[in-house]
Amino acid sequence: MKRLITAISLLCAYAAANAQYYYPYDYSNYFYDDAPSLIIQNDRIMGWYVSDLDGNRISDYYAVIRPYSQGAAAAKDKIMGWCFINQAGQKITDYYEDVDDFHDGYALVKDKVMGWTFINGRGTRLVSDYFDEAYPFHRGVALVHDRVMGWYLLNTAGKRITDYHDNPRDFKPAAPPRRPW
Repeated sequence: MKRLITAISLLCAYAAANAQYYYPYDYSNYFYDDAPSLIIQNDRIMGWYVSDLDGNRISDYYAVIRPYSQGAAAAKDKIMGWCFINQAGQKITDYYEDVDDFHDGYALVKDKVMGWTFINGRGTRLVSDYFDEAYPFHRGVALVHDRVMGWYLLNTAGKRITDYHDNPRDFKPAAPPRRPW
């Protein structure tokens, strides 16, 4: 019995060490993000990399590579920090301390000194401001906090669409339309 448990443990450890993520399919086998078929693989010595279906490595080695979202994947270099790579495996943005995936065409990134801001797929910032706290876009709106003014909602055009608030819980959902009867 002890040998069986040891054998199963070794088999699971081997499978976990050789983990691969196949894209463009998510866990429910729906087509994911209109991406070409790419495989994110782990080399035990060098780290994570992206390859095509033929096994050709198309990206550099990284400590971590997240799944593709809207044509770009977040990749972490061991020394420099996080960046985004395109489907050809090329680095398309600068390095940041922390990043979130792309939502509604923009990714939330944290600069090492200034704070949080939003960038598009080419690495261009949406607004010139940096925020103390920010949340990703959802349905074209993001919740952000300016240290001086407070909390407000930002749209994908980079415009403030609400008044300033002291607490993010002060934002009330829109009232449902009144029925005529």
